[in-house]
Amino acid sequence: MTDEPGKELTPRADAPPPIDPEQLRQFQEFQRFQEFQRYQEGQGGTPPAAPPPPPPAYKRKPIWLILLGSKLFRRLIYMGFAAILAFWAYDHYFGGDDQGNVAVDSGGLTQNPLRPPTPFGLQGTVGMLYKHVAHGDADSACQLFTDDAKKQFAQVLGAADCPAAVRALKQQVTSISAYERSGDSPPVTPSSDSTKLSACDLTVSGGPRLGELGLQKQGVGWAISSYAPSACG
Repeated sequence: MTDEPGKELTPRADAPPPIDPEQLRQFQEFQRFQEFQRYQEGQGGTPPAAPPPPPPAYKRKPIWLILLGSKLFRRLIYMGFAAILAFWAYDHYFGGDDQGNVAVDSGGLTQNPLRPPTPFGLQGTVGMLYKHVAHGDADSACQLFTDDAKKQFAQVLGAADCPAAVRALKQQVTSISAYERSGDSPPVTPSSDSTKLSACDLTVSGGPRLGELGLQKQGVGWAISSYAPSACG
């Protein structure tokens, strides 16, 4: 209404009161609660919760990756490299000269690499002859002889050649262990490049006596240069 003179009095609408934010929030929550109740009534109960997602699949590490991560494996690799390096260094600085494919028996290289550097003793030419005969090793035994001595050896024993003579003597061996030690003469170094040794000067057991041997130094090895029957057999 207005109180101005000359105008009709008309009612004036008042402005709506301002809305309280807290009340508005509560009203909205109430509406959502009502909607939830209606949903439960329509579904007949509380909706089931969604199942949890499956756990991620386990991915196995490759074997080589596991080995590389192992301290023990790495340590073995380092030790292997160190051993190879040490072997190379030793061979490079301290290794001896390469003799190629030359066969060596009882020590020493000479014109015949199978001839020992001494005539006497178990590792000497005489001792090795008894050893080779004891085991029937005709090739090694005949390597100890010169060509002329091979013929004499075969002739005295009535054999066709040196290997046949060794095989015949092998048949007479009754004890290999005893006979191969029969050539154990005192390891005396001869004063000259030739000497002789008779089977009569040896204690022979387990097999036949091997006559009288002439020995000659050839290069650094000693060869049987002659063969004759001994007085004692």
